[in-house]
Amino acid sequence: MASRQAYALLEFDKNQPVVIEEIIENPRFGDIDKVVEQRLKDLGFLPNTALRIVAKGLFGKPPYAVQLASGVQFSLRMDELKKIRCRAL
Repeated sequence: MASRQAYALLEFDKNQPVVIEEIIENPRFGDIDKVVEQRLKDLGFLPNTALRIVAKGLFGKPPYAVQLASGVQFSLRMDELKKIRCRAL
């Protein structure tokens, strides 16, 4: 993805450097969507934060292991990956 457009983190390739543009609503979380958004932010998923996918699940499906620029790694499920909008660096 060479475009400067933001895409769900789910759509990027393994080891491709990206930067977070925003955390968006995901209706699958229903009433707790804002809680999930705040939790992601508390963990360091903030706008302008660089990260990369370091591993994908079986057959390339979630969960994905992602690494923030700080070096911290997290495992995210599909619905969380869809909330994080990023652009390629």
